[in-house]
Amino acid sequence: MILERVPPAEWPGRLLPEWSRLLDEASEPEVFLSPEWIIAWTRHYGAGREACLVTARDESGVLVGLAPFYRRRLWPGVLSGPRVLAFLGDEGVGSEYLGILARKTAEVQFLSALAQEVKGEWALADLQGLKERPPSSDRLIEVLGAGAPDRIHRERHPCSAVALPGDYEAYLTSLAAKFRTTVRYRTNKLMKNFKVRMLRTSQPEELDGHLERFFVMHQGRWEAEGHSGSFYNPRKRAFYREVAEGFLRRGWLRFYHLEVDGVIRAAQFGFAFRGVLHSLQEAFDRDFRPPGVGGVGVVLRGMAIRESIAEGLASYDFLGGVEEYKIRWGTTPHYVQRARIGAPGPAGGFAYLSTARLRDARLWVRGHLPERLVEARDRWRIRRQARKARELAAAPEDTAR
Repeated sequence: MILERVPPAEWPGRLLPEWSRLLDEASEPEVFLSPEWIIAWTRHYGAGREACLVTARDESGVLVGLAPFYRRRLWPGVLSGPRVLAFLGDEGVGSEYLGILARKTAEVQFLSALAQEVKGEWALADLQGLKERPPSSDRLIEVLGAGAPDRIHRERHPCSAVALPGDYEAYLTSLAAKFRTTVRYRTNKLMKNFKVRMLRTSQPEELDGHLERFFVMHQGRWEAEGHSGSFYNPRKRAFYREVAEGFLRRGWLRFYHLEVDGVIRAAQFGFAFRGVLHSLQEAFDRDFRPPGVGGVGVVLRGMAIRESIAEGLASYDFLGGVEEYKIRWGTTPHYVQRARIGAPGPAGGFAYLSTARLRDARLWVRGHLPERLVEARDRWRIRRQARKARELAAAPEDTAR
């Protein structure tokens, strides 16, 4: 097995066809490990991070493994601290499922060789988005942590998904009676009083207009509530545009819109991959609340689930979190891990204590603080983030990137 590090400038010319083929044939493929997603993230979020993408080829030269790592410093600024090894795509854009790509027959050998390849180049491995069930997740944690097994810290984070039956009415019947009635009533009431269409972005020339409306609705809602919103930063909007273009070419994009009397009033940005609809982000027009219908987000989600069932998809994935607005759609939880691994030696011990153990201490303190202090701190954080968002929005475009 031959390992090689490929710099970002060479990814489009050297790796794209093989990377896509490996994604199709890997033992644990994920859309967040696709070249479209990783390249877009590196372009818009890679500043200050050293990409360290490692490939593995067998004796015949076939690509059998790919690890999309990057390295950064533990802290920003002058006191930057030791090096951290992490996954490309792990911050800012909702990459829920990350890891490595490998053909099943080469996985064990690749993971062992990979650990040796990066040995001594990091003090802390901070690996987010590892699904619990695949054995490759545990193997990766074990091989990277073999030098100091007492410095492995794991967190569990829940995600929500719905297993889809073959019929939409059967799906509705599975929901709680009160919510099932709500979905049917709101949908029927809206369609009775307005001209309603569900649109799906299908042409490249539709993207700019649909995305702009999506961003406006999303920001309008959250800014009105005193939050920053997800799209105050131009780089996130640029990331969505690039990913949407790439996924549209691949046939994965599922960007749905609820049009009411010719105006888009709600939208859902997602993508279908390997039989799963991944619902990444949604938006709705907060000022449009027809009597008897209220918010139209529920109507659009019901239509999107019905469309997913008609398409033959097996699951509708809400991705991270188990909030009530997800549970009422009949979700069941599954889990991803965040593993922090300290390398052998003083630097690894310091990095491990100042991240994994410090987090445990903070959680303990939060659990023992009076609720009013916790709420006051959360409100302060929201106000600070909203202020930063306003400052960024007011900055000239070339400095806001």
